[in-house]
Amino acid sequence: GKCLADRLQVSNVWVGNAGSVKLRGVSFTSKGFGIERVRDDYKQLSRVLQALIRISGGDITKVPPDYREFLALLGNDNLTMRDEFLIVNHAALLPMKNRTEVFLMLHNIIVKYLGRTNRAKKRRILSKLPYENDWLDTARANAQINKWVVKCQNEYRRTQLDLLRLNRNVRSHLHEYNDDNIEEILYCEWPELLMDMVKLLHLEGELEDTDIQNKFG
Repeated sequence: GKCLADRLQVSNVWVGNAGSVKLRGVSFTSKGFGIERVRDDYKQLSRVLQALIRISGGDITKVPPDYREFLALLGNDNLTMRDEFLIVNHAALLPMKNRTEVFLMLHNIIVKYLGRTNRAKKRRILSKLPYENDWLDTARANAQINKWVVKCQNEYRRTQLDLLRLNRNVRSHLHEYNDDNIEEILYCEWPELLMDMVKLLHLEGELEDTDIQNKFG
């Protein structure tokens, strides 16, 4: 493996008008490579990203919860080499246009694939998903999402499986109510849902078998 030859600086990061990011003036070396060096590099990356947010006029205390967890993950003292796959494929980095496809892919893996091959993993993932107590109230309180709630033939129950079912149903019929912003609406109401699906699949050793690494373009 390789790590950065020198500490990453804000001046090494070039951000294009369309939001693309490139590194300049950096090099990599195998000298001194090890988990401690990798952790140091990720911690420095977290500092640089936070500095870029402040430079752009953003408020670091108001970043979305999934991005806040991404920054915290970069600074985790207990990162392992295995966690690199989670970092570089973190849900906070997904383009909004690809989030629907990724959700449907991960839903199929959790509900259908693991439902057939490893029900214990499926149960563990479902039990740890967020918004357990209030997701249905949130859905009913949102005029756009509630359209899918009231028209559903099989009434939604307050279970994590039905939280996924509602999100799947909305994303499977995105244009049914001519709302082009529904993906953004789902993200605003449940910003940690997709992130936790990714994280829990990683913890269960199932994330690398998905196609998530090809969904960031």
